[in-house]
Amino acid sequence: MANRLTVLTQGLERPSAPTPDPLVLEGRAGRRVDPYWYLRELEDPRTQAAIRAEEQGFARLAERLAPLAEPIEATIRARVVEPDESFPVRRGRWRYLTRIEPDLEYPIHLREPVDGGPRELVLDENAWAAGFEHFALAGILIGDDDTTVVVGTDTTGAEQLRLTVGTLKDGVLTPQEVIEPTGYGFVLSNDARWLLYTRLDETLRPASVWAHRVGGDPAEDILLLEEPDGRFFLDVARTKDRAYLAIQAESKQTSQWWLLDPTDPLAAPPRPWAPREEGLLYQLDHGPRGFVVIQSRAEEEFTLWTRRDLDAKLVRLEVLEPGEVLDGFEITRHGLALQTRREASLVASFLPWGAPPQARILLSDPSQPQTTVFVGNLDLDQDEVLYETVSLVEPATITAFDPRTGARREVWRQRVGNDVDPATYITWRIWVEARDGERVPVTLARRRDVELPAPTLLYAYGAYEEPIDPSFSVSRLSLLDAGVVFAIVHVRGGGELGRRWHDAGRLRAKERSILDLLDATHALVAANVADATAIGLRGASAGGIVGGGALNAEPSTYRAAVLEVPFVDCLSTMSDPTLPLTVTEWEEWGNPLDSDEDAKAMAHWSPYDNIREGVSYPAMLVTTALNDVRVGFFEPLKYVSKLRLLSPATPVWLRIEDTQGHLGPTRRKQAWWDESIVVAFLIAALGRAD
Repeated sequence: MANRLTVLTQGLERPSAPTPDPLVLEGRAGRRVDPYWYLRELEDPRTQAAIRAEEQGFARLAERLAPLAEPIEATIRARVVEPDESFPVRRGRWRYLTRIEPDLEYPIHLREPVDGGPRELVLDENAWAAGFEHFALAGILIGDDDTTVVVGTDTTGAEQLRLTVGTLKDGVLTPQEVIEPTGYGFVLSNDARWLLYTRLDETLRPASVWAHRVGGDPAEDILLLEEPDGRFFLDVARTKDRAYLAIQAESKQTSQWWLLDPTDPLAAPPRPWAPREEGLLYQLDHGPRGFVVIQSRAEEEFTLWTRRDLDAKLVRLEVLEPGEVLDGFEITRHGLALQTRREASLVASFLPWGAPPQARILLSDPSQPQTTVFVGNLDLDQDEVLYETVSLVEPATITAFDPRTGARREVWRQRVGNDVDPATYITWRIWVEARDGERVPVTLARRRDVELPAPTLLYAYGAYEEPIDPSFSVSRLSLLDAGVVFAIVHVRGGGELGRRWHDAGRLRAKERSILDLLDATHALVAANVADATAIGLRGASAGGIVGGGALNAEPSTYRAAVLEVPFVDCLSTMSDPTLPLTVTEWEEWGNPLDSDEDAKAMAHWSPYDNIREGVSYPAMLVTTALNDVRVGFFEPLKYVSKLRLLSPATPVWLRIEDTQGHLGPTRRKQAWWDESIVVAFLIAALGRAD
């Protein structure tokens, strides 16, 4: 099969490797030589020169790919229905929704009275985004008075928020005061007189919670709680029934909650839910039957508990079927809405108050490779429970379930272009056997008319107990339409099969995530699904470890790879506690400063430290952003530079975003174009560009 990317890029000048400046590093992993240590410094002239060279090199690649990317972008645009509206979600006397207007980059937020009447403008993101290359809305918080509004915005991509407090009347939002910089968490008291929010420390960790009197001077804000342990992030919330305000501290393995008066958070010091217990993770909420809690100790799966009040004992509820694991819950008027995992599928069920476990009502089909989540259940006084179902090939639908009658009705369906017929595509799940005998789930999608084996793109993440659940993507359809099979490999390290799946692929067992991806690749070839000559990889952020590790282990197995804002210089980053996230991430990757075993294990799988000299890697597209605080720009820059140095024949390009952060572009059109380039790169490299 011809590699169209080779033809498209024939004679294309690529950046050469920057001049190495070897630095010998002594550490618990032994002696290491880092030829590109200086690329960590943005202002270093050598770093600036490397960035300019990469920008010019990617511009040349994008120019060559443009004839292929432009029709892909046009197809994506045609399949995004405009104008379009979200499902209106009830909160108090209003229903809230967003609307997309043709040619506008950002949504418009509206509300309409539950009892009928004209709509009101809440916020036009396009107006707020004027003058900024990057604009991310971190949240709109509307008080119970329906008038007080707090808007969180990020205009750099560095995830340091600006909170604007104002009043909303007759569709006009009038700003009053501004608080900045802050973290993501913020919540209003019941009377909307107090705002609780988080502030960041020097490593950009939400490390303290403050109380702001609405309408007052932010300089007079009051410290409520400070977290000295660098492993913990703080957040704030309010319980479902508005009985408590809450502060949450959470590391990767331990939680602690405090409760406050919902109207006057200064009335008494924050009351601990329980003393901090190392290794105890939990989430809680409060409703008409008291507290509901899910918790896990050490490597146990989450269990469900209730507690009538703060002075009562916890009572465990045994509700799960064999092989089922608990993922989360929502308190509703008529019972508990439960999110659980069965055979890697996220499913929804409902347990009426006081009913035995066998009375639980299943709301989704766990045998299907789809995702079902509860959405928009904001008010305790609404009878129906809303849930959304989506798959790799089926757009999202929202269903209303009435626990009183058992009736269900579809209330909303995601709209796509008229040329999209979901029946054209098929999705399925298979289980492949890893080399240690474990069964690893793989979720796939393709066009029905594509003959197998076919070119295949594998996606993997495998970290933080975060599952990669199937979801619908208009842009992915262009890949499927080109005859490419798409496969999510649910490698260990993620949360698709509960906590044990995470624990089996973290710390010194992290290499297992990489091996799962390799084993799945070969299993798909053996099953006559993947064409062995046309296999691609895609990974993002922590998924860069899995993708980069697989490429180091078997570079000839893959034809192409896309690594987006990849975490690849792991050992160096985890050895620097001054960087954002390092200390809190030691519980995920290991602490190479304190443990010889952690350092040696990390040195074994860290992609940057294991690039192979003289070996040709597949065609690669790597991305980074200068304002990324989660994965510093220098990691992908160092990775690509070292790859060019040790493997000059490898066709690799680096796309650098100078006004974005870790989550990429916020403007819709820019996001469409960026994705079109990625899809064009992949289908060309996999031989499907014709």
